[in-house]
Amino acid sequence: MRTSSEYKKSLKQMRPNIYKFGELIKDVTTHPTTKRTVEGHSQIFKAAQKSEYKEILTTKSHLTGKPVIRYLSILGNADDMIANVRMKRLMFNLTGTCTGGRCVGFNAINAMWSTTYDMDKELNTDYHQRLKSWLIDAQNCDITVAGALTDPKGDRTKTPSQQKDPDMSLHIVEKKEEGIIVRGAKVMICGIAAANEVFIMPGIGYKESDKDYAIAFAIPRDSDNLTI
Repeated sequence: MRTSSEYKKSLKQMRPNIYKFGELIKDVTTHPTTKRTVEGHSQIFKAAQKSEYKEILTTKSHLTGKPVIRYLSILGNADDMIANVRMKRLMFNLTGTCTGGRCVGFNAINAMWSTTYDMDKELNTDYHQRLKSWLIDAQNCDITVAGALTDPKGDRTKTPSQQKDPDMSLHIVEKKEEGIIVRGAKVMICGIAAANEVFIMPGIGYKESDKDYAIAFAIPRDSDNLTI
């Protein structure tokens, strides 16, 4: 698992693509508007190295058998859920703030873990295997994953496909052999400045005409053509 300094170094190495008050933030670890959230998240890495907190913050990956941060683990039973609550309570006590760049990502990973498993059984797809492969890499690199859940939506009386501006909800605009091209926006992404990757989740209540909006994927926070 990463140390606090390794975590900050990984953020420094990312392409600057975050703007605040019209200004491009070149280094999220030192800029006044983002360094506090980075420091809050870095406390997770510091605490995980301490013997008194290691049991609360780490567990064994059921995929690799290696120690991993709980934020990148899958809930397997009630004890795991209790351990998750203890972990979040500890971090609130240590930081006095939200560490959404790991907390929301954890929720997204676990939600999609069961969803993709059910989808593959019903539809004969390979989404679960793809998620599993990504999660192994995420655990090995100990990345910080924010969760992008909310679309701007636009006119709330209309579905995404009925909007005057189709980009009010994130959607597929092209499908290729190597993947998909998407366009649109997400808002209220907690901990985004402190994240290495972002787990994208769809909204709810979609109809057949909205199928291009029902998408979920993980993407590096500094991907080309992504502006925050």
